Amino acid sequence: MFSKQVLLRSLSTTKVPLSKTVSGRIIIPPATHFNNQGPKFNRIPRHEYKQLPEDSNYIEKFYDELQVFSQEFLEKQLQKKYADFEDCPEELVFQLEQFIELQIIPKYSKPANETGDTRPGFPVRSIQCQNIGDNIIIERYLDFSKSVKLTLMLNGGHSFIFDVLLQAKSAFDNMQRNKNKN
Repeated sequence: MFSKQVLLRSLSTTKVPLSKTVSGRIIIPPATHFNNQGPKFNRIPRHEYKQLPEDSNYIEKFYDELQVFSQEFLEKQLQKKYADFEDCPEELVFQLEQFIELQIIPKYSKPANETGDTRPGFPVRSIQCQNIGDNIIIERYLDFSKSVKLTLMLNGGHSFIFDVLLQAKSAFDNMQRNKNKN
């Protein structure tokens, strides 16, 4: 009989991460941060605009998140709109992931070290939410990020569609308010 030998490998490090991280998620910057010499696997294909299918509900269900990200981060901190990312939709996804990691997750959670060590310089390993509502908000923003990337991949990398969606939603809401007043 032949015996099989199983070799297990593990990787461990004691190095403390130097970047600002809350949840331990890895956020890869777009190639433009590296003079277009960076990672190519996270590139969003560019081609002519394609309208999203009528039954696609993967971005329309995130109007609130689109609005919050636009007002609280893009406009206030970057002085930009979604359309300003037409040339580099990966940058929009990167900025959204940073917004989630550095603003949403800390706002709706508290850090929890797996080891129980609470020293100030000790790296954060995971997060804990105060209640299920906070966890749902964080998960919703993570789903929103995935949906933004999917939308950009399907429509040829055209980010202006998010501004159009917000404008259409605002016009529809105003029409509904006026209709209900009469």
